Amino acid sequence: MAVNGTHRRIGRSAETGGESRPQSVERLVAQTTAVLARFDVRWSRSKVSRAVRAYMHHVQGNGFAFADFFANQVVLSEYQRRLMADELRKVTAYVDPVGERAVRNVLRDQGRRR
Repeated sequence: MAVNGTHRRIGRSAETGGESRPQSVERLVAQTTAVLARFDVRWSRSKVSRAVRAYMHHVQGNGFAFADFFANQVVLSEYQRRLMADELRKVTAYVDPVGERAVRNVLRDQGRRR
């Protein structure tokens, strides 16, 4: 779904399977690039971006988790693929709704004072 030109997705918590925060394409690309670097996989940022956008436009609505989708895109052994999927779940499932709401409130209040 596009919101102000930014594509967003609703992530799923790795532990609970519940809804979490919206995820921007840019943030997901950055997190995925970091995970790829930890696994010593060399993909350009544009290649990662294309894979993320393909997921959001064509796969996300089918209920397939991003971590599983992306791990399948990278040519790795089955063991490495599972490790990467687990790592992607960890970095994309972090949720702090109270903290995020507090930040939004502070930023909104700063805008009113200017």
